[in-house]
Amino acid sequence: MNTNTMTTASKIIALAATLFSLTPFAFAEETPPANSTSNEATVFLVDDQTGEELTVKHGIQSLAIPDLEALINGVINGTTPVRLFHQAVDEDATDNTTAQLEFRPFTGEKPPVKPSPNMPLRQLAEAKKSYDAKRAVWQKGIIDYRNRLASGAEGFIRQVAETQGTVAERFDKMLAARNGRDFNRSDIFGCVSNASRIFGAQGRKFLVLNTDADDLPGKRKPRTTPLNPKELDPSVELIFVNTSRLPEQAPMFAGLPNPRHHANSMKEAMELIVNLIAPKADKETAAGEEAR
Repeated sequence: MNTNTMTTASKIIALAATLFSLTPFAFAEETPPANSTSNEATVFLVDDQTGEELTVKHGIQSLAIPDLEALINGVINGTTPVRLFHQAVDEDATDNTTAQLEFRPFTGEKPPVKPSPNMPLRQLAEAKKSYDAKRAVWQKGIIDYRNRLASGAEGFIRQVAETQGTVAERFDKMLAARNGRDFNRSDIFGCVSNASRIFGAQGRKFLVLNTDADDLPGKRKPRTTPLNPKELDPSVELIFVNTSRLPEQAPMFAGLPNPRHHANSMKEAMELIVNLIAPKADKETAAGEEAR
C-alpha cells in the first residue's frame, strides 16, 4: 500500500565478477528447485514496501547496502557459501522476478608466514624479500576479492531499488486510476511459494520476512490458514524482521514447527544469519580472540 514514489535506480549492467550473479526468475510456470550443496546457506528475502503503515506500525525498512556488510564480512571470514535471493511484494507473485547474489568465501592462499629472525642475516634478507613479494600478491588477491564482492552487493541493491521503484510507480498509477480507492497488493503466500521452489533440498535455508505477513493478494482470496509442510519445508528457518513482533502472529505462520528467529532490522537479520551459519570452530576462534 505504498503511496510514496521511490527514486528509481538505473538498471544494472551484468557484472563480470565471478562472485556475483544477478538472475531473474519468473514463476508463471513451475520452477524446479535450484541446485545447492549441503554446506551452502540459502537466504530468501521477502521485502515488503507496499505501504507507509509498514514503517509506522512495524518499523519495517527496505534493504540497503549497509545491511549486507555483515553478510559480506561473515562470508569472507567464514567457510560457508551463501546464495541470497530478493523478491519484492506486490499483488501477484506468480510473475515476479527474483534477484540473486552469490557470496563465495575467499579461496586464495592463507597469508604468508613471516621468516624467522634467528636465521643468518644474508639468508634472512633473502627470506624477507620473498616474504614481502608473497605478501603483496596475497594482499592484492584478497582486496580484489572484496572489491568484487562489494561491487556485486551494490549491483544487487541497485536491482532491488529498481524493482521496488517499478512496483511503487505501478501502484501509484493504479491508485490514481481508481481515484484513490485502495486495493489489495500483498501476495505474501505467493512469495513464500516462490521461495519454497528455489530453496532446494540441501543446505541451511532461511526465509527472511521483512513484511507484516498480512496476505492480501489481488487475484485470489487471502490465505487465513497455516502453511503445510508441502508448502513450506519445516527445516526452513523463519526470520521475522520488524519492531512490533506482530507479524509473527500472522495466520499463515501460526503453529508451524519451523525454527523461528526475530530481528529488529535487516542489518540485524544479516548478522543473525552469519552467526547461525558459522561453524562451531569459527565461533570458538572468534570467542577466543575477543577474550584476548
